[in-house]
Amino acid sequence: MREEERRCIIRSLVEFDRSVAELETLLAPLHWDHPKPLVRLTYDHIRSVLLRFLAGKLGAKDVEEWADLVELRDDIDFADARTQEVIHMLSTPQIHLPIDGHLARLLLSPSSN
Repeated sequence: MREEERRCIIRSLVEFDRSVAELETLLAPLHWDHPKPLVRLTYDHIRSVLLRFLAGKLGAKDVEEWADLVELRDDIDFADARTQEVIHMLSTPQIHLPIDGHLARLLLSPSSN
């Protein structure tokens, strides 16, 4: 697969512009390890996902599965430690906080960024 094709798939993942099932299918042939990041994940991406969750367009399981797909990829560059920390938190609600409206609003509040 050409790097540009891979970049498009990873960008789609970061932007969460498809269903989790579609993203899993696209990601299946791609190895997690990659020599360099192709796309940067920022807190704005997380904010977008959380706002869609609060609007009822995504379920808690969708958010968790998306974060899990994102978390350990070498082809994704995290903008900062906080962004990486929140992705880890969202990908493992069973050991952190459940993904609910309270958590989403907390993570969207200016004081948490």
